[in-house]
Amino acid sequence: MIGQMISKKPYVIANIDATTPWVTVFTFKSADGSTLDFEPGMFGMLTYRDPVTGAETTRAFSFASMPGTDTVEFTISMIHGRFTSHLDDAKIGDVYYLTGPYGQFKFDRSKAKILCIAGGTGIAPFLSMFREKKRDGLLVDCTLIYSVKYPKDIIRETELRQLHKDIGVNTVVTVTRPNELPEPWSGETGHIDSKMIAKYVGDVAGRKCYICGPLAFVKAIKAALKELSVKDEDVKADVWG
Repeated sequence: MIGQMISKKPYVIANIDATTPWVTVFTFKSADGSTLDFEPGMFGMLTYRDPVTGAETTRAFSFASMPGTDTVEFTISMIHGRFTSHLDDAKIGDVYYLTGPYGQFKFDRSKAKILCIAGGTGIAPFLSMFREKKRDGLLVDCTLIYSVKYPKDIIRETELRQLHKDIGVNTVVTVTRPNELPEPWSGETGHIDSKMIAKYVGDVAGRKCYICGPLAFVKAIKAALKELSVKDEDVKADVWG
């Protein structure tokens, strides 16, 4: 159950992890030590407040952390935009402000079998769900198909391997630009389509399917699932960017 929504509550940067060349994972800790309840898949609005002018810049990010703790984690593409430019020079101890949680991209706990398809930082809500399952000691019948440009773009690669051992998440990573790699990639390659999904998920029509990524990615995956006779009501998507 979701607790009370918070509005521009101060959160302090507790950890900064440049996990890939283009993505940094920021961990924020509530200034007063309180916990935040939300459902995996939801997002928060993070606000930077200029210490001199008081001007505010806000952007939405999906929670990658599990609910019910005094920290929140966001996987952020460092695109040097209006908001992320502030994070370029961020340091531990800096104060930001969090509002939320928001969103309808929630996981149906009644569905025993699920398929998760992520593009880039779209892995965040799935990490939140998997971490909650691990905390609660619950196994899952889940296949995660994760699309990245290069192997070095895989977010939390070691953790994803461990989640397979701990709760049963079967992760398939596909690299979309294998021809640009200095060394051969032994895993899956190319964009996710109906053939790739069918290759790894034989019973896809019997699963609840979740998609998270940019708009073009989400549209392509929805079309692929339709080719595999997945019903519209069994598909939920979260679009970012």
